[in-house]
Amino acid sequence: MIALLDGMPLVALPDGRITSFDKRWIIVSIRNAAENAGYHRWWLAEHIAESVSVYLHRDFEENSVGIKKLQEAVLEVLQSLGFEDVAVHFRLPDPPVSISLRELVHEAGDNYELAFFGLLGERLSCLAGSHSEFIEIRDLSECLRLLEGRRKKPQGLREEIVTFIRKHGEHSGSSRHGAPLQIQLS
Repeated sequence: MIALLDGMPLVALPDGRITSFDKRWIIVSIRNAAENAGYHRWWLAEHIAESVSVYLHRDFEENSVGIKKLQEAVLEVLQSLGFEDVAVHFRLPDPPVSISLRELVHEAGDNYELAFFGLLGERLSCLAGSHSEFIEIRDLSECLRLLEGRRKKPQGLREEIVTFIRKHGEHSGSSRHGAPLQIQLS
């Protein structure tokens, strides 16, 4: 028997990939729909996402849930609460994806800088093909500390990394729903 993390089913993406369930992704999607329906800073998004989360944890019997089934669950909650106007605008993009710059530095090994940028470019290209609307790139400070410790002239490294990420973001296109790709660097 396989035990799922926190008893939550995995999320099956249209391209065949599997990812863990993240309630924040549902909250952001509900908030976007609420904004489009005219509700600004809609406080019910967290509660609706929690309802879907409880359903998946307690009553959903399968090990994975597809995007379509997950979207239907959110729509059902919105409609049962009388928020058809929000439901009309609701759509569930692919979940956010994440890259750890610290992990890339370690993966690059002794060829640290050239290999690091090569690996970062590969990951960004793969993620752009995932059709997610949001990419989180983490651990910039740790990455800089590790790379600058190996570099003879560490000045400008932060700007090089940010510029590299921006260039890849511009060339990555948009999500499968046509929304622009959002990249958050932390």
